[in-house]
Amino acid sequence: MEFPVCTFDLRTGVLCSKCEAKLRSGELTQTDLSVMKALLEHEKHDHRVSSLSYVRSFRLNNKLFIVLREGGPSRLPQDVLEKMREAVSRATGLETQLIEEFRDLNRFIQSLIAPARVVTVNRVWLPDQTEEIRVVVDDERSVKTPTNLLSELVRNVKGLSVSFEFMRRKVYSRKER
Repeated sequence: MEFPVCTFDLRTGVLCSKCEAKLRSGELTQTDLSVMKALLEHEKHDHRVSSLSYVRSFRLNNKLFIVLREGGPSRLPQDVLEKMREAVSRATGLETQLIEEFRDLNRFIQSLIAPARVVTVNRVWLPDQTEEIRVVVDDERSVKTPTNLLSELVRNVKGLSVSFEFMRRKVYSRKER
């Protein structure tokens, strides 16, 4: 598996000056290091994941999102990815989701909200010269992750402000309110 730090550093737990600089600058976090170490351990048991490239991890609330470079995860069988996800969940104690970093924003958002479908993506230019992207999704009931976490994830990965709207809203019972 390809990592943004030396695999020797991951195995030993001691970072070289180059990898230490990435940690100090904020390019990497302690969460990234623990996830990469868990992925390196998992790679010993399943060599099929060696074709993947790790990009970054984000811990939002009690959920861990692992971003992998485009092209890798889609070539592997789903059961291989599921075992990798479970291994990282066991190692970190967090609910984990694997995400493929598509260059195309529409494909990236679609991968985040699956099995729901993106109906439309609109770019809205605000008076202060900033841009917000409004994503209309077909059914809120199909989206597994809260939209505030999805918005924050898109901001972290792509650097874009995104809001989600739904054509069909979830109906809450009195107990859920």
